Amino acid sequence: MVLIIIFSLSQKAFSVYDVNENCKDAWMLLMDLKIAEAKMILDEEIRTNPENYYAYYLDQTCDAYKMIINSGDEEYEAFIENFKKKREIMDDKDEDSPYYLACYSEMEIQLGFFNIMNGAEYSGVRKMYSAYRKVYRNLDKYPDFKPSLKLDGFFNVAMATLPPFVKWVISFFGVSSDIDYGFNLLIENYQSQKNIKGINAESALFVILAAKINKTPEIVYEFTRSLDSNISQTFVHKYFKANIAYRTGRNEEALKTLQQIDMTNHTSADIIYSYLMGKILLRKLDRDARYYLSEYLSHLKKKEYLKEINFNLALYYLINNNQTKYLEYCEIVREEGMDMNERDREALYDASLNYIPDVNLVKARLSLDGGYFDQFETALKTYKENPGDLLVYEIEYRFLKARFDALGANNKEAIAGFKEVIDLGEDEDYYFASEAALRLGNIYKEAGEINLAKKYYEKSIKLYRSNFYEYIEDKATKAIKNL
Repeated sequence: MVLIIIFSLSQKAFSVYDVNENCKDAWMLLMDLKIAEAKMILDEEIRTNPENYYAYYLDQTCDAYKMIINSGDEEYEAFIENFKKKREIMDDKDEDSPYYLACYSEMEIQLGFFNIMNGAEYSGVRKMYSAYRKVYRNLDKYPDFKPSLKLDGFFNVAMATLPPFVKWVISFFGVSSDIDYGFNLLIENYQSQKNIKGINAESALFVILAAKINKTPEIVYEFTRSLDSNISQTFVHKYFKANIAYRTGRNEEALKTLQQIDMTNHTSADIIYSYLMGKILLRKLDRDARYYLSEYLSHLKKKEYLKEINFNLALYYLINNNQTKYLEYCEIVREEGMDMNERDREALYDASLNYIPDVNLVKARLSLDGGYFDQFETALKTYKENPGDLLVYEIEYRFLKARFDALGANNKEAIAGFKEVIDLGEDEDYYFASEAALRLGNIYKEAGEINLAKKYYEKSIKLYRSNFYEYIEDKATKAIKNL
């Protein structure tokens, strides 16, 4: 009888929140975006070990990744119902495990995010706040439980970088945040779990996402290149390695990295592959950009990034001398989709301009953003040979030239150029003057001239308008704080 009791207790201890090999294998498949295969393993784990509540949490995480890739109203409603069913099974079970609140809070974060992205903002924020409280309650109870670092770090980064439409959350709920502290926690979380199969890849992903959320992708460029091959060979990490290269002006590297992915083994990720490939090829001024951008839109169920990609198509047609199509797609940007993420809000600003951009200046900007400097200089020279007659064209020309000079460390020319942009554009309703002041602040900061840096960061904020690119005000505000 005693042996039976001991065996029974050991089985219970084994089966509750057990991060076993099945779960680790499922994590690895999820990081490779082989979601159906991951869920098959988890279905078997739940069937044979129904009290392994970690498997239920991981199963929902698989659904969350699938939702992020592409989802409509039907998938959203199913996600809500499945969340409720899982919580009915998991609630009040093994509450003494540090995984109980850790898994519960992350499941609520996932639901809250999809609530917000599907228009239920208040409900989503309430879920997020509930998760926030659970995270810190768990930290109080189990201060040495390393997986808690992930969500502690996530909240510190996310709360400090909330988009405008939910910034009221911080004051309403009285939460506090520290970006640097949060980022360091995510690094610590990765280091503490870097030898745990699958979970190490997810921990590394959170480090990368934190930098993206904070609009500082450059700080994780080397990180993406230093990951062990068992992590770096997964679809998610190849994709984000390409994404970070794209975001930091290394377009050709981004293209080569993305092309290394064998899409025959990742058909469920076709849509996000098309999303990034289309944008990469647009910067290259490659005609194949239209195919990938159109592919993305043709399979899109969600409204997120609808404005962004339609505007990218608008630019494609503009640089290929089809103004009619450009204007048609600008109209789509204004009328369709949502403006809940930064890329879509930027697209809405661009599609609502009171002028048609100059073709050669658009080519120059795309080339400069991608690191194609010969292509940039050709486009800028072509513009200068036949300049447009609008003041905004002259402002943009000088802005792009100053950016190029700054990249080449020609600080004297860059400073003069950015000051000209401010003089010409500070009374105009365009973002150029505000961003020129931000970039002047950066130059002076690097030169150690702190007072001048602060002066231009403050000027950038003063010149900023709410419909401009958010990163301008965001970066200027953080730069002043860091000074």
